[in-house]
Amino acid sequence: MHRVSPGNLYFAWDGRKRNAITRLMWHILDRGRAANQSAVEALLDRVRPDVVHTNNLTGFGAGLIPAIRERSIPVVHTLRDFSLMCSRATLFRNGEDCNPRCVECRFLTAPRMAATQGVAQVVGNSEFMIERHRDHGLFTDVPCRTIFNAVPGIEKWPPARPEPKRGEPIRFGFMGMIKPEKGIELLLGSLDALPRRDWNLAIAGVGGEDYCSALQARFAHLPVEWLGFVRTEQFYPMIDTLVIPSIWPEPMPRTLIEAAAARVPAIVSDAGGSAEVAAMFPSARVYSSQDVAALTAELDAACSAGPIAFNPPAPEVLETFTPARLAANYEEVFREASQERAQP
Repeated sequence: MHRVSPGNLYFAWDGRKRNAITRLMWHILDRGRAANQSAVEALLDRVRPDVVHTNNLTGFGAGLIPAIRERSIPVVHTLRDFSLMCSRATLFRNGEDCNPRCVECRFLTAPRMAATQGVAQVVGNSEFMIERHRDHGLFTDVPCRTIFNAVPGIEKWPPARPEPKRGEPIRFGFMGMIKPEKGIELLLGSLDALPRRDWNLAIAGVGGEDYCSALQARFAHLPVEWLGFVRTEQFYPMIDTLVIPSIWPEPMPRTLIEAAAARVPAIVSDAGGSAEVAAMFPSARVYSSQDVAALTAELDAACSAGPIAFNPPAPEVLETFTPARLAANYEEVFREASQERAQP
């Protein structure tokens, strides 16, 4: 294994806040040649790989893919976020999808978009990711395929929860980062709108201290348990229905796959790739993202029905999300891409 630091002004995921000028300088540096690109180039010349697989290149600079292509090495690029065309990597701002993209992103990401020319193959972790990039003019003439993210151990997950009991309040669950784009406020607001209280909600996850404290105070009258960080194998047995209320174009909802493996029904917004994945699971119900009335209706229907028996997906569906299947799919992509180098 070889590790190379991006070499930009700071590491973008260290959780620290920077002022606007520092962030702008970081993004400007990210538009051009990577600070440590010479180290990557030296590694390429020494290892001489048959294929290079790139993922999220945020922080490495826009020049990395062209440097690989200059060495006649085919590139397979995987789309896991929107960093190629959005400075925030989310295509989401102020509670709304960025469509069209803002002027800031057009300026900051133009070199990244140009740098993607010439990749051999593109993989999206959902079909939605591929189509969203193509809508913005990327990879329109490049072979693309979907390879869903893997959930380690999914093939060994036993039925996680006991048989549902009638007559008890239904227990909804939310699992993930507690931040606005995950739709936690919409979920709490929809539950608050229910005229009934034969339910409770378990929230597993962490977020900004001020944001979480404000939510807890605002919805203190609701039967909500704030659990903090909880391991998945502990969380799913304690709930009857998972709710995934994302309002941003989430590439692929991992929690939905975990819920299916744990035999827990789900209520899912249609944001991003969520509807695409939900269509694979009979016990997932989909509503229109950011539609409070639609989510309230789904929650009300779930309360009326009570905890319901899980309708499992076919075994081959869960197999789609195993590490073994992911590895086999990528091996196939790498073989196809390496043939480009062998062409005369």
